[in-house]
Order: sequence, then structure tokens, then C-alpha cells
Amino acid sequence: MSDVPPAHVIVVDDDLLTRKLVQRELQAVGYEVEGHGDGRAALEPICQMGHGIVVADWSMPVMDGLELCRAVQELKEMQAIGNIYFILLTAHSAKEKVVRGLQAGANDYLTKPYDHGELLARVQVGQRMLALQEELLSRNVEVQKANAQMAVLANKLEQLANTDGLTGLTNRRRLFERFEEIWSSTGADKHAVSCLMLDVDHFKRINDTYGHSAGDQVLKKVAERIRRNAPRAELCGRFGGEEFLLVLPAMPADSATALAEKIRQSIAAHTVEFEGNQIAVTVSCGVAEKSPSTTCPDDLVCRADAALYAAKGHGRNRTWRHGDEDGSLHPAGEAADESPESATISPDKPSRSPVRRRHCANPL
Repeated sequence: MSDVPPAHVIVVDDDLLTRKLVQRELQAVGYEVEGHGDGRAALEPICQMGHGIVVADWSMPVMDGLELCRAVQELKEMQAIGNIYFILLTAHSAKEKVVRGLQAGANDYLTKPYDHGELLARVQVGQRMLALQEELLSRNVEVQKANAQMAVLANKLEQLANTDGLTGLTNRRRLFERFEEIWSSTGADKHAVSCLMLDVDHFKRINDTYGHSAGDQVLKKVAERIRRNAPRAELCGRFGGEEFLLVLPAMPADSATALAEKIRQSIAAHTVEFEGNQIAVTVSCGVAEKSPSTTCPDDLVCRADAALYAAKGHGRNRTWRHGDEDGSLHPAGEAADESPESATISPDKPSRSPVRRRHCANPL
């Protein structure tokens, strides 16, 4: 701290000779000093000074040193001024007077008549205290910056851990964690919960025709359409491969089916551009709603999966829904037939029973 420049000092004393003498002695050792004859006159310069040292006589007209000290302390508590080291000069030698001065906020005091060498030493102590406070403040700022950077990094790491790297949607692990939380909070059939599954039609054909980079671009664009139309983006996720899953709390099957149709039509209405090619993309959708016999999230996913494969089996680019308790499957909305070109393509997935039991912990 030896390289710290001398602090700014304000001397407040109604005795002109004393004030001038103190100013001259402090200026001789490098301090920038200004003087004032009473506390009220000195208050504004103290506020403008920022950090510095005040040497004030107790007994003065208009506003004495004790009142000035209290005013400075109040301003410090309001963070209206910087760090001020306050030295109170007093002719009062009684202990109770000294205690009053310290309680008012003075950092140090000298009893008159005082030794000028001692005053200089007390000012130097104030200088060191201000330098230490500045260093501590600087370190605190650095610590706060480091903590903020760590918080940002932790948030990024959490996002990476919970996000599908290709599409930016929630990944399967995190989506099922949220699904379990929602399932538990709904209670025993008190609130509707629906599930929507989407699968990109003829995705293998897209990869084989245009390459896997084109397939990745298709998945990104499908995810973008899902995110734009879904009520809660954080509850949309990539289920695996070209499959997507939406968890829809407080949404009955009719509303979930309408949402599925909205997403399906939005995807079908926009081609995906890749290296000069316009790739037509459609999806098939399956919808299921929680019912008294639905035992767990996996169970509901299985029912939506069954409806999805019914949509696949009936021509693709359409939405089907699960019939709840009777296990029936029904078409929903006005399905758009595939183009003659795509209709000649063999299915990109083998035919199987409506329920893919690899996703379901509790077989229906």
C-alpha cells in the first residue's frame, strides 16, 4: 500500500489559524487539503470528495463536529457517499464525551491541545484504513464477478445436461424427470394430462436420398415447428431418433389432438431447404390422455405410441388418438394423403403391434 496516493483531507475548524496550520502541515507531506469553518459548509464538499479523511473540531457554530459526524454516518449508511475516515478533535477529555463521539460514527479522536505529529500519525492511520477498505472492496467485486461467472457456467452445464444437442429440445432423460414430477402433482385423476408423440415420415428415405446432414437439418426444423406451437417448450423433447414427445399437463385429449393437428399441418406446409434441395417433410402423430387405468408416465407414452403407429399404418401424415379405457384407436382431423411418390416408398420402420413394449414398463 506504499504506492497508494495520499488521501484527500477536509479540515473543519472555526478557528482560522488552527485550520491553516493543519492544512499547511498536511500539504507539506503530500496530502490534498481543503478547509471549512463549520460543519454545514463542509458537508457538500465531503459528499463530493468520495473517499477521504475528515478532521473536524467538536465545538463549532452552525453545525458542530458531532452533528457533522452523525450526518456523514447517515450518508454512509444510505450509500450516498464513499468511505470517510472521521477524526474528531475535542477539548472534552471526559470518557463519556469520547464515547459519544465514537458512537456518533467517528473513527478516531484527538484531545486538544494535540500534538501535530500525533495528528499526522492519526491521518496516516486513516489513509491505511481507506486503502485496506478499497482493497477489500476490489476483492469483493472480483469474488462477485467470479461467482457470477460460475453461476453462468453452472447454468450452461445444466442446460447441456438437459438438452438434446442436435435439436435444442429437452432430452429424453430430463423430459421424463419432468413428466414424473407432473404426474405426481396431478394426484388421483384430478387433472388432465395428455401425451403427444410425433414421428418424421420416411426419415430413412430422406437420409438415403440427401444424406445424414440433410436428415439432421430436417430434425432441427421439425423441432423448431414443435417449439413454436407447443404451449410449454421445456416439456417438448426428442424421444429418440426421429421421434418427439410432448407432455401436456392440464390438457384433455381433444385439445391435445387439436394441437397435434396444428403442429402436423405446420410441418407439412414448410419444406426444408438443404444444399439447393427443397425437402418435403411430414409427421405422424399419436395422442393419449391419462385415465384411471393409466398407471404411470410410461403407460401413457405407450398409449400415445400405439396411436402413432396406427397413424403410420393408415397412410402417415395424420393424427390418431388412443380411446382411453376401451383401448380403441381413432383417427383425428382431416388426414392429408401422402404424395404418389412417397406412397411407393416402403415403410422406413417394420410393421409391429400398436404398442412398442420397449418403451412401456407396464404392458397394457
